[in-house]
Amino acid sequence: MNITEWIKYEKLEKENEKLKKELAELKQQQLYKEDFIICSYSTCSCDYKWVPLHIYQLKDNSKYDKLPSKYGE
Repeated sequence: MNITEWIKYEKLEKENEKLKKELAELKQQQLYKEDFIICSYSTCSCDYKWVPLHIYQLKDNSKYDKLPSKYGE
């Protein structure tokens, strides 16, 4: 391996480590279906029929606080 190849290799190694760290952070932010509870309600629609309504709520809100915001807040 010559010096040019070695430099390219080192650069790719650094980029690989950076991407591994970023992936690890993203995995910590990922939510799974087990993180939610289903709250079931019934509501009345316009034609007076009861319609079930399912709302998903986080079991642990501290996980929500760790999620990134698309607005940068």
